[in-house]
Amino acid sequence: MTFAMGLVRDDEQVAGLIVLTVYARGDVAVCGRVLQGFTLRRFAVERFIADFSGFDHRLVRGLEDVRGEVLRMTIVVSLPSHDVLERISKFLNRVVDVYKVEHTFRI
Repeated sequence: MTFAMGLVRDDEQVAGLIVLTVYARGDVAVCGRVLQGFTLRRFAVERFIADFSGFDHRLVRGLEDVRGEVLRMTIVVSLPSHDVLERISKFLNRVVDVYKVEHTFRI
């Protein structure tokens, strides 16, 4: 008997999953704008996690000089094709008050 499970089913037609870490101004409005942008563009968001814990963002490269609280969002997105990743990156970099976007993991 095997208990192995895949991340996606064969009929889902997904080219892959990408895990993004987005650092933005510590405000619920920014979190809402990011999530709204994903839904309007019809990207398949599998998980959306917002971390309001007030972590020490000065340890993140590129955020050493940012003053105030930084919100960390983790977003898992299904990619129907590989060119969608570029569109997602462009969208996130245009959102007001987003400081940095990292492609943390790709499946």
